[in-house]
Amino acid sequence: MGNFTIAICGGGIGGLSLAVILKKYLTSDWLNIDLYEAGPKFTEIGAGITAWERTRSIFRTLGMWERLDTHVVNPSVRFRKSDTKPQCTFHDLRVPHGQTGLTRLSLLNLLLECLAPDSTSFLTTHFSKKLVSYEQDADGVTLSFADGTTARADLLVGAEGLASPTRKKMYADMASKVQESDPQEAERLLKVAQISWTGTYAYRTMLDRGKLRARAPNSLMLDTTFIWCGEDKHVVSYPISPTLINVLYFDTVPAGLGKILTGPSVAPASKDEILALYKDWEEDISVSAEIIEDMTKWAISQIRGLPHYVDGRVALLGDSAHAMTTHFGAGAGQAVEDAYILGRLLAHPRVHDASTARAALGVYDAVRQPIGSDAVERSLRLGFLYEFQAAYLPADVDRARACASDVAELARLGAAISEVYEFHWAAMPEQDWERAQGLLEAGLARERV
Repeated sequence: MGNFTIAICGGGIGGLSLAVILKKYLTSDWLNIDLYEAGPKFTEIGAGITAWERTRSIFRTLGMWERLDTHVVNPSVRFRKSDTKPQCTFHDLRVPHGQTGLTRLSLLNLLLECLAPDSTSFLTTHFSKKLVSYEQDADGVTLSFADGTTARADLLVGAEGLASPTRKKMYADMASKVQESDPQEAERLLKVAQISWTGTYAYRTMLDRGKLRARAPNSLMLDTTFIWCGEDKHVVSYPISPTLINVLYFDTVPAGLGKILTGPSVAPASKDEILALYKDWEEDISVSAEIIEDMTKWAISQIRGLPHYVDGRVALLGDSAHAMTTHFGAGAGQAVEDAYILGRLLAHPRVHDASTARAALGVYDAVRQPIGSDAVERSLRLGFLYEFQAAYLPADVDRARACASDVAELARLGAAISEVYEFHWAAMPEQDWERAQGLLEAGLARERV
């Protein structure tokens, strides 16, 4: 392989997807990949994810979807008003092509299969390598790791997730460049790169489908994706396999958005907490809580409004750039989309050296930053719509009447929810790629003139 090196820091779904896409689309041997994983092995935190049509279209293009197509496909998402009587299903979101529930581990394992060592000579994997910082110079990037070692690369892609050290260093550098001329802008750049708590906690678990069926054979959780709505709380449940149901119980602190998080970001939790939080909700919720075996409590944080995903030879990918709440089911999918656009740009036949690779990074930033930021905002809004938060309700929805289960008000709320969700099928990533390809080719043509 060539001497041009791309360092990918982070071996989760985003980082591995980028490697898979480069493997598929590279038509020359001008580059190689060093993949640095902070842990001793590849692993995924969290349970289930949702693959919408945007994500599935990428996996079909890669020839991978048939190996994931055995998972549960849910044709709709149903919404219930669950905290007060009368309890009712008030909206049925019909999803074109449905949405697929699967485990993070199954997707991770499939990506690893596609990167089998015997067929991926351009990829070198390094475990127990946690990036702490980097320095750019005219010839490349020097990476510094927690174990005291360093490495060199021509490009760095930070795919480490919410706490990304790549993002921290990138925005510190960007702020430093403008500190003297515009100290307010420097302060804004440092602030926007910080992790921000949304004010919401999520209790995550997976339920044994057989146990739930034995306990409550008519439970609505068994076969359909449901979002159970109420004031300052909601629950999301969806089957992800013939034996498992992914369930998240959300609890929002009023006016907690943007407040400083006190306490751990992840902690063990018990079913007694759920039973206490949802004691006045409908029976399906309390019954589900009774059979919980293992559960963790997560403080849901986000990265909101990054103006750029690229600085020089360094790019952010996935949650490093746009970590979002879980309400939209888009976090993993957006990481895959980042990888698809960036990977195809770097694999373009006219990208073959440092100059053209940096041009590819610039196009990636221009195409993906608006989409990623939009997904963050949509996800945040959805969570607050589920919980009847006044600041996020449409002007034509009367909150008091909606909270009292007024059918007309809930119907209007349902329409607003549908409008937010249309992101998942209104356009496809292939259209984004076509735009990115056009921008890259036009830019390279101008440079050649």
